[in-house]
Amino acid sequence: MHACDLCHLLVGAPTTVEPHENLAASGAGALGMDINSRWVDRPWRCTVCGAWMFQNAAHGEPPNVWRMGRRPQDRPQERT
Repeated sequence: MHACDLCHLLVGAPTTVEPHENLAASGAGALGMDINSRWVDRPWRCTVCGAWMFQNAAHGEPPNVWRMGRRPQDRPQERT
């Protein structure tokens, strides 16, 4: 995968920065089960380059920044 310039520019930016125009929302990531779950990240898929971008929440790693990563189905499932 070769990420486009717009995706590269988002990496490390605060999550308050809006997603670029080519990112399509793809659900939300959470850790835990039911009432004990916490929002970790919001996955986005670039419609131009295919990169997966993640808008991390306070419980994300790293917290409150944009990062690039593997598609959600390929990430290991964490249990709390």
